[in-house]
Amino acid sequence: METTIGTAPFAAYAWSMPGKSSAAMIRPISMNRSRREITVSLALPAHLRQMQHALDGALAALSRNVTPDAVHACRTQSRRLRALLRTFRRAFNSAELVRYENSLRRLTSELAPLRSADVEQQVIECLARDQCIPKEDGLQEVRSLAAFARSRAVWDLKARMSGRGWLRGLQRLRRASSDPKLIRESQVPMAAMTARALRRRRRRLRRKLLAQKNTAKALHKRRLNVKALRYVLERCAPDSAAVRMELKQLRLLQDCLGEFHDEWTLRRRLARQRPYLRANIDIRAQLRGHRDELLRSIEKHQHRLLRIWKDARRDRIRDPRTAAVA
Repeated sequence: METTIGTAPFAAYAWSMPGKSSAAMIRPISMNRSRREITVSLALPAHLRQMQHALDGALAALSRNVTPDAVHACRTQSRRLRALLRTFRRAFNSAELVRYENSLRRLTSELAPLRSADVEQQVIECLARDQCIPKEDGLQEVRSLAAFARSRAVWDLKARMSGRGWLRGLQRLRRASSDPKLIRESQVPMAAMTARALRRRRRRLRRKLLAQKNTAKALHKRRLNVKALRYVLERCAPDSAAVRMELKQLRLLQDCLGEFHDEWTLRRRLARQRPYLRANIDIRAQLRGHRDELLRSIEKHQHRLLRIWKDARRDRIRDPRTAAVA
């Protein structure tokens, strides 16, 4: 669905609403009568308003019912905002930016225990459903422990949400997002700043991909860099074939890295929790066996992403409005 913001100076942009897997993007569709560039001071507030509105909607859904999807939506929208703030941090006043980032970081960390419990329970149930665990000895106990951990995390979150601290935190978050001093006055074209920011993001991720470190810690950091680049591309990059191809590989790489991190975390927890159970041993064996397959998939998508960037540099378009694609 696409709706054009018709009031100047935003008449040059349309809001493009992709599917559930990505956030809305702003892409240029036409220029206004004066042919002026959309500046940072005009474009960034529009981005922040829409993203904060999406986060408010996710928080409202969470307050009605604490479900895995609602928790995931809140964390994802919070991370999208944090990625935008970090990428364009030079366009913000530092004190106001720190307050906004701290509020978002606090929200993300408060939802982390429940999200981890949801993922661990989902992995265990998936393995059990696919009959990847041949021994029944202890499987019910492992399932019960995962269900108990999730129930405890839900109870803790609901108790926190019913307190005044949670409401005060949300109020601080909304005040920080609407602070008129948050964004500096700037006449820099948004397209030019976006192009520079994306080049920095790509260079940073490219260095990590070429380092070829496959430790759990290094892969987790790589995943965070992939997420940040993907979120900024979805939000700010022009809608083109090159960007769509890059986004596809970023999503696939993020999925593989996320699956690797989730399974690594579960394997460590199971090693500390009733390690003598036969089902526990079988689950950890399955996860260790899946590790090499995931590493091969990660390597494949990293190679394809590097190839896309190499081809984009070779066929770079010099037009400043489409420089972000390269």
